[in-house]
Amino acid sequence: MGLRHMRGRAALDRAGLVRGVRVRPTRVRVARVRAMALLLVVGIAGCSGGSGNEAESGTQSEEATTTAPSPTAEPTTEPAAPVTASEPCPYLDRGYIEETVGQRIPEVETITVDGQPAPDCIFYRNDETASVTIDLTQYADPVAAQNAALALVTTAATPITDIGDYGGVLVTDQTLLAVTRGPLLVSVITNQPSSLQAREIAATVLAAIPPG
Repeated sequence: MGLRHMRGRAALDRAGLVRGVRVRPTRVRVARVRAMALLLVVGIAGCSGGSGNEAESGTQSEEATTTAPSPTAEPTTEPAAPVTASEPCPYLDRGYIEETVGQRIPEVETITVDGQPAPDCIFYRNDETASVTIDLTQYADPVAAQNAALALVTTAATPITDIGDYGGVLVTDQTLLAVTRGPLLVSVITNQPSSLQAREIAATVLAAIPPG
């Protein structure tokens, strides 16, 4: 994806696992077949050797047909790889970002991931570093999304109670904000120490994306 994309998403990597289910083979018992074969051999003991050989050959053939089936595995579906493109963000206008953060934004990159309601968006400055990064993650339920938000901003963050359902913002030399709405987690990273900018952007993103 290139150095630019790696910088924009350095703190927001995801991993996915697809687990296959192995089906154990079923053992086929051949004791009954072998017992019948033994009785057959005893019953024809007085017959010619050729007949005995034919009986043994028939028994072996019968045993061979009772071999266990080979194990099979259920098909698995691999998740589609994220798709990166240089194109406008569908829910945030570039001019709006420039006005909000006070920086020139010559390029916008979108990253489409399976299962998300909309793509992630990265807004780049003239020096090709990320000015604003928007990351969307859909979880199984609201509690999982809130736990992920807390893990992202840590307990050192300032709580957010007026945007979405739950969230926090952490300001250092840059700003990291994470808020949830239902099972959706929205994280915003700006390259400036301004919680006001991050809060405004997060509120605009939630307003633009319909509830899932």
